[in-house]
Amino acid sequence: MLPELTTQRLILRELQMSDAPDIQTYQSKPDQWKHQAVEPDELADAKQRIQGYLDHKGPDGERWLFVFAVREKETNEIVGQVSLTRSHPVIGHLGFGVDTTKTGKGYATEMCAALVRFAFIDVGLHRLDANVAVENHASIRVLEKLSMVKEGVTREAIFAQGRWWDEAVYSMLENELQADI
Repeated sequence: MLPELTTQRLILRELQMSDAPDIQTYQSKPDQWKHQAVEPDELADAKQRIQGYLDHKGPDGERWLFVFAVREKETNEIVGQVSLTRSHPVIGHLGFGVDTTKTGKGYATEMCAALVRFAFIDVGLHRLDANVAVENHASIRVLEKLSMVKEGVTREAIFAQGRWWDEAVYSMLENELQADI
């Protein structure tokens, strides 16, 4: 079981089957995926996705997948999800999504900062990266607020939603982790 992570306004708790209805509600909104290179149909069944996570996250000592449901402390309402996927014991990938009704409030930055600290301090990563669609300006701002470094753009890297997407690649190394995030 993952530790619960808390911030000023948020609680990040390991994704559980009980989160499925709330995850399903926000991921089913028509505009939820318009700036992300994903196939919405692949995210249509929250229970199936959560079960897949639970089945394939790996044993605690060798875990390669860490997914947190993020909720507001005051209301317990779902804000989104944030994840860390390891491709190597000390290399990981950051992923995040916020309910469109909760955007513009700084939640993405707050939850990603908590995950970045967890990734470097608790998991012991050396490198963390993130890919973002070049037109997803809000997510790019989040990565830049975290002081992640833009490494470049992979052109037409993903085919989703009937078109090719260019993705910017951002990264951070363990010695670049700043105390204020």
